[in-house]
Amino acid sequence: MYSDLDVENWIAAAPSKKKESYPSPPGNGTSEEILLQKRYLALANVFLQLKYNAEKGKILLLQAFLNEKRNQAVEVIYKNDQTGKGRVQDIGRDHVILTSYFTKAWIPYSGISEVKVPYGSPEFASTHQYVFFDNDLRRKLLRDFGATVSKRSKLKGLFFRETLKTSLQRWKGNRFKVEMQNGLIYSGKLVRSEEERLVLTVKKEEKVINYHEIKIIKKFLFS
Repeated sequence: MYSDLDVENWIAAAPSKKKESYPSPPGNGTSEEILLQKRYLALANVFLQLKYNAEKGKILLLQAFLNEKRNQAVEVIYKNDQTGKGRVQDIGRDHVILTSYFTKAWIPYSGISEVKVPYGSPEFASTHQYVFFDNDLRRKLLRDFGATVSKRSKLKGLFFRETLKTSLQRWKGNRFKVEMQNGLIYSGKLVRSEEERLVLTVKKEEKVINYHEIKIIKKFLFS
């Protein structure tokens, strides 16, 4: 004979039929209310950081603004009051990459005073007009996410943000024009990029340049 305790243990150990369940809703409002509330809270956190940590808050504010202007034209006002224009290609942890017909430019956040939309340029609420649905890409992302993202720079910018060091490493051996915040200009081949500086070959000598002193790093696309 089996005791009542044995029967209870068997019942508890037996696989039970999984009950249908539904995930909890992210909020008690409508879908558009929840979405707008998420955006509001994200921006509120950015401005809170700006209030208590101006340097970090400024970077977060630039990243939030530039992320909404991805693939769109912007005008950058540098700390020396000079300006530059380009289309936002990538937003990094410590820099933004702008492109034009002839140049690709890396701009450290430390040299930026302000970013705005150029007068007369069309302004879009988001960048979805540049995105199309690709079933083949979706399949590759689901089956081999890491390899798929690592091979495409545009996908890298969507899933994580690079530093100046990692972004410039892929351009080792290429010629660059580096404009400093103090007005000096250096031209030469990139030897290597490090955590806080880059090294160029200028007139057969290695020149070490700190990122926080740089206004803009230019690569001419057809040189």
